[in-house]
Amino acid sequence: MAKLTFASLAFNATQTPVSEQFDDIYFSTQDGLAESYYVFQEGNQLWQKWQDHTRSAFIIAETGFGTGLNFLAVAEKFQQFQQEHPDSPLKRLYFISFEKFPLTANQLADIHQLYPQFAKLSQQLTAYWQPRQVGCQRYHFEQVYLDIWFGEMAENLEQLGDSYNGLVDCWFLDGFSPDKNPEMWNTGLYQAMFRLTQNGGSFATFTASSAVRKGLQAVGFDVKKRKGFGKKREMLWGEKPQESLSAISQYPYFYPNHSASCDDIAIIGGGVASLFLAYSLLEKGKKVTLYCQDEQVAQNASGNQQGAIYPQLSDDDERNVRFYVHSFDYALQRLKKLAQAVEFEHQFTGVALYAYNEKTAQKLAKMAQQDWDHSLYQLYDAKKLSEKIGLPVQNGGAFISQGGWLSPIQLVQNGIAYLQNKGLKLFLNHQVTELTWQQNAWQWQQGGEVFRHSVVVLANGHQLKTFKQTDGIPLYPVRGQVSQVPTNTALSALKCVVCYDGYLTPVSASETHCIGASHLRDNADMAFSLAEHQQNIAKLQQNLTACDWTLNIDNSENKGKVGIRAAFRDRVPMVGSVPHFAEQKRQFQNLYNQLRRKEPLKQAENYTNLYLIAGLGSRGLTTAPLLGELLASQICKEPLPISQDILHALSPNRSWIRQLLKGRKVE
Repeated sequence: MAKLTFASLAFNATQTPVSEQFDDIYFSTQDGLAESYYVFQEGNQLWQKWQDHTRSAFIIAETGFGTGLNFLAVAEKFQQFQQEHPDSPLKRLYFISFEKFPLTANQLADIHQLYPQFAKLSQQLTAYWQPRQVGCQRYHFEQVYLDIWFGEMAENLEQLGDSYNGLVDCWFLDGFSPDKNPEMWNTGLYQAMFRLTQNGGSFATFTASSAVRKGLQAVGFDVKKRKGFGKKREMLWGEKPQESLSAISQYPYFYPNHSASCDDIAIIGGGVASLFLAYSLLEKGKKVTLYCQDEQVAQNASGNQQGAIYPQLSDDDERNVRFYVHSFDYALQRLKKLAQAVEFEHQFTGVALYAYNEKTAQKLAKMAQQDWDHSLYQLYDAKKLSEKIGLPVQNGGAFISQGGWLSPIQLVQNGIAYLQNKGLKLFLNHQVTELTWQQNAWQWQQGGEVFRHSVVVLANGHQLKTFKQTDGIPLYPVRGQVSQVPTNTALSALKCVVCYDGYLTPVSASETHCIGASHLRDNADMAFSLAEHQQNIAKLQQNLTACDWTLNIDNSENKGKVGIRAAFRDRVPMVGSVPHFAEQKRQFQNLYNQLRRKEPLKQAENYTNLYLIAGLGSRGLTTAPLLGELLASQICKEPLPISQDILHALSPNRSWIRQLLKGRKVE
């Protein structure tokens, strides 16, 4: 697991921050903010470009986030632009930056005090700033989106992938100077910039280095000089020629042909995935309608009174772990933001992973060797873990201090009501069973009425496969019954969620606890089971042996909630365009040999404007926020908040493409 190294920071005689790794200043000792405006905003003619922009989003990429000064200056300027041009088609700004050696939240806050005009933006950023691993972390500032790609820039530029080809409008080339940081200023960077930049897109940089100028010219940029900032004699800026050829897709079998209009979007579902997808789409200015087959939303797996939220860590699957940690960090940000407007019971008081047997203890110890920050994962002995849990336990385990629990049913029901006030349309008791593509829209009939939408998203859990278009998706149902029991004197002392071969939540406002959950694969029966109810209690007592507080639990009320989860064998969800299985099987039947012979490949055949979010399993609270934002970004053809390798792992056609890549036949 690649780990981050934080910046080693010092200050010179003028109190300008200095990187001890590169022995270079973060910004001009003369006036760092004025330099940012002159070199990057004026150098890229930003204000004029915003006025002339015809698309809904403008995308800036920056080499070196540093103190965040360039971002703060641009974010404030964009907010000013929105106020002065409310009718402009340009509604959103994406600021994509790369940082190998991030500063801490406290260091950022201290430096930002020099710029009180950015106080609100700085507070928003530092409140959620907690770099934990390499890859992308997205931060929200109303209509400004900040994507920080932590780690080696060369690796991250590659991980932007095919979906970013020709997407960037302008570049801020702002790494430490070429003589101090030659690893950054190289042909690989310039080639990636050219691939990622829109035709007509620009760059600006403080340096006038001949090596940089020649490197940018060599890959195809038109490079020019202008007067440098302050005492600097010259700086460089330039553009990608309008007639430049489009970059060739590196992984066409994972990327669909471009879809049509995407302004009118229907979501078929009614759970936590639907909530967060609608949330992200509405933020991006889309018209969204939700169709739910039940009398009320959150009636299936999202209908539990309490559910745990924490990342699914592993000792044997590095890519999946990165996905779940990204999801967890993003979920914390989105949930805390949503909690300011939506009432739902929640406590982020931690999650204890109990070593209930030797095998589990070894696994938890092995995961600790991944050297996570203690805010994410820390091993404890029995005494310390007992203090965290609030009740005595016999064995040690691990503790995820920022995890916790929330009420899924309250989150979804109150969240959907909140989004209705933001423009979401909701149809209840509306079951969609058949979709037809006609006249550039998906349509179906209900009660003699025809419903039409330019885009449809299937977020209906285990019922995804009721549509003929989802043929080939290897999803299966998992029945899970959660028991609800009244609290007692002992259980009321529980401070956090305890996970074993099941889980137990702290007491809720209704004076109850949830104990879960049964796990019956390929079972979609919704009837309450007394046997599963009793097994949930028994499993708690069997896993936490010699813990008297697990005894005397009153299960006589026989209260429980049955939910049917949807899952995949490889333990991660699916998100993206619905693949046309028959067409892709024909299209890529000889994929192995075509790649070996380096033959050109066409983009994957998917159903036009039909998407899915599926297979969230028991981790929906953790993954739904990021999956919703990811799919909303895909639909809007805007920057994606995740690396290409994880995106491929989430792809709806991954199961058969993996077989074809190995030269195997797919039936």
